[in-house]
This record gives sequence, C-alpha cells and structure tokens, in this order.
Amino acid sequence: MSKGDLGNPYKSSKVSGKPRLDSAPDSDVPAQSPRRVLTLFDCICIIVGTIIGSGIFKMPSLVAPIVPDTFSLILVWVVGGGVALIGALCFAELTTTYPDRGGDYGYLKRAFHPRVGFAFSWSAFWIVRPANIGAMAMIFGEFAHKALPGTMSLLGFAVLAIVIVSATNLIGVVVGKTAQNILTVAKVFGIVLIIASPLLVGADPAAENRPVVDAAVVIIQLAGESTSAQSGETAEGSNSTDPKPESSNTAQPGWFWLAMVLVMFTYGGWNDIAFVATEVRDPKRNLFRSLVIGTLTVLSVYLLVNLALVLGLGFRSMAGAGENAMSILVGQSLGQTGNRLLSTLICVSCLGSINAMIFTSPRIYWATATDYSALNWLAGDTRDNGWWRAMLLQAVVTLLFVFAFGRSETGFTDLVIANAPFFWAFLGLTMVAMIAMRWKLAGQFSGYRTPLFPLLPLLFLGTCGFMVYRSWTYLVFSELTIPAALMAGWLLLGVGLSFLLNRSPDGNDFNQEK
Repeated sequence: MSKGDLGNPYKSSKVSGKPRLDSAPDSDVPAQSPRRVLTLFDCICIIVGTIIGSGIFKMPSLVAPIVPDTFSLILVWVVGGGVALIGALCFAELTTTYPDRGGDYGYLKRAFHPRVGFAFSWSAFWIVRPANIGAMAMIFGEFAHKALPGTMSLLGFAVLAIVIVSATNLIGVVVGKTAQNILTVAKVFGIVLIIASPLLVGADPAAENRPVVDAAVVIIQLAGESTSAQSGETAEGSNSTDPKPESSNTAQPGWFWLAMVLVMFTYGGWNDIAFVATEVRDPKRNLFRSLVIGTLTVLSVYLLVNLALVLGLGFRSMAGAGENAMSILVGQSLGQTGNRLLSTLICVSCLGSINAMIFTSPRIYWATATDYSALNWLAGDTRDNGWWRAMLLQAVVTLLFVFAFGRSETGFTDLVIANAPFFWAFLGLTMVAMIAMRWKLAGQFSGYRTPLFPLLPLLFLGTCGFMVYRSWTYLVFSELTIPAALMAGWLLLGVGLSFLLNRSPDGNDFNQEK
C-alpha cells in the first residue's frame, strides 16, 4: 500500500484495524451526519418528480416529425427508457455500495482524486444545477402567465417559483420532502387525467386524421405500420378504407439518433437520488427499489402520453402540431377549460422538478465544504438543516441565470443546451469511476451489483459520450459556442482554485476515520 493510500480511509482502515465509518450504523457516525428520514415513497417521488418536468408536454410532438411512423415513435421512447434504466441500475450499485456524501462528488474523489470531485461540485454549483433549475422556472413562468394573464410577467413568475420553493425547503427536510410528495402525486394524477381525456370525453369527430379510438386496435396496428410506411403506402394513397395510424413519410437518414437526443433530455434526473443517499432509510433495499420503480414509472407515463396523442390526434396531425399537440388534444376534449387545466398541470409539474433539484443540490456543496477547511462555513450541522447556506447561495446563482437568459425568446433552449455537455460528461465520468472502483476496491464493500458488468456500464458510458458529442455539435450549429466556452473556462478556474484550498485535516467528513 502506498503512502498516499494511508490518507484514504477506504484502504487505510484495513491496515489500521479501525472500523470504517462509511459502513457503520447511524449511531456510530459523527453528530453532523444527516438523519435517515427518506422513505421508499419519498425516494420514488424525488426521482419521478425530477425526471418528469415540462419536456413530456412538448417533446412527443417534436419527436414525431423526425420518426417515420408510430411504431418508431414508441420505439425511441422505449429505448430511451431502457437506457435510463441501465443508468439507474448502475447508480443502484454506486448508492448501495459506496455511502458517499454528495453522490457523484464522493464517487469521483474516491475513484480518481479529490480535485476531480471538486470539479464536479464546482460545475454543478455554477453551471449544471442553476441552468436546469432556471430553465424549469422559465417554463413555469411561461405557463403561469398563460393561466393567470395580466397578473405577472414570465420573468416575475420564474423568480417567484425559485424564491418560494427555496424558502419552503429552508424550513427543513420534512417540509421539503412533503412538498415533493404532494407535487409528484398531483403531477402524475394530472397527467393520467390528460391521458384519459380523449377516451373519457371523446375527441372531436371532425379532427383531421382522427384514428380509431381503440387502444387495442392501435397497438396491434403498430407492428404493421412500419412496413407500409417503408413501401410508401399511406391511408390516403392506399385503396383500403380502414382507419389506421398514418406515416409522416418525412423521416431523414439518421432520424433515430436525432430522436434519441431529444428523448434522452426528458429522461434525465434519476441520478439525483445519489445526492441524498445518506439520508435514505434502509438504503441497501430502498435505493435500488426507488431507482427501478421510479424509472419504470416514468417510462410508463411517457408511453401512455404518446399513445394518447396518437389516439386523440392521429400520428400525422400530431407530427404537424409542433409544441401545440397537447393543447389541441386537451382542447378538443375539454375546450378552454382543458387548456387552462393543462397550463396549471405544467406549472405543477415544473414546480415538482424545481423542488426536487433545490432539495437535492445543496447536499453536493455541503459534502464539498466538509472536505475543505476554507469552505467549512458552508457546512453546518445537517441535523439542524445545515445546508441552508448552500441552498441560499444556489438560489442566488439560479436567479442570476434567470435574469440573464429569461429575457430572450430562446433563453430556455439556450440554458438547456449550453449546460448539456457538462452534465453528460460528468455523468459519463461517474460511470468510469464505477468501473474503476469495482476493480480497485473489489471485496472491500458489499451492495447491489449491476448485472452483465461491465457491459451495461460501458453501454451507458457510450450513451453519455454520444450525448456530449451531439450536444456540442448542436451548440456549434446554434452559435452558442461562446457561452459554452465561457462555462468551460469557469470550470477550469474552479479546478485551479482547488489547488489553493487545503483539505480539512480534522476529519470533518463521513469518509474519514476518527
């Protein structure tokens, strides 16, 4: 064992003979360690609430013009959910095997070097988390303004959402998780009503390209639709009078990969549970269950939304409706009242995602602050909501993003795309860390093991690399390379700053021995 390993409690504990605190029961860990208050239901609500934001209300009708037919539309959403499930299985191993504070921050510093973890934390604080929270707040502002016209501007509603949700979580963990549970349940219930509306109320019989309103018939026809589309046959061009979903017949070469980029953006967020893993009751069981149940729940909801749009509008009309497809579906079933309800539902959905990200993000910065003496002021006692300082600072940075991008018509898209390469790059690096720790720390830890190792982690790593590449090419195409370069420069500045910060020598960290 090298001299450097003696400073790593995961290795040196075998030499010193002292028990490792990272595997000790809660009663044996330092007083500042977080309480395990999150139940299985809480974890599922965090995962579902984070993933399902505003994307599912717009993305299906944006994906539809890219794919050749309904079968392909369903296929890309299933594949996207499968990729997300693979990532969830990998994180189930990380969260149940390595009880590191700060999730990815802890995994990266354990597998590579503390400065790699610091780079992740710096990127999360200044780029990824505020950009994502800000983008979701801007969507909330857009639809809150539609639901309550003449009351407040889009920017005003976005700021209000960040302030109120941050204040709610500042009260305490119990209040924050309760708010998350309520918002997630309301979100899923509302989406179910939207899905059921064409079947319960009935679509407008005069709607263009209206298919048979029979789910069984549509699903049976999906397999045969692709073949007819490839042969150039459509309902209009054939002699058959049987109604069936129609092909858009406009798909270009490489449509699958472009569609996957859009779909994968709506599946992000399940990994946020890693940030609160040290607060989960019975973590070895509940973390795995929540990741699998949460991801499969989202996949089911997404598939049902797409089927409802195809049933209610027809594939061709759905593909031609753009971002208004959901509004058209609800409007033809419930009229103006339905559109107001849809705007309200999107607001609730956005608030659920904002709350989940504000709830989980400060744990990253708190974990970082416990490792560096110069930042210890940021890390209070978690038994007294000790991450309130980190939460306040995160709110300030997020508001700066909203003010900077919220006045532009493309502000939401710019925020999402500009931070995407950083998000996917660090997520891929975490997969590398998982593979490295499985080999480097073999036999030192017990927990869930990802099946088909290392195939599944490598497959997800390839997905992350693909998303980094496509995100960057989109940045270049959209002429956003300057903002992205500024963000990259700021990240490098953070890495340089880490060389000036001394690691805490007093062991004020769950990962060190006393």
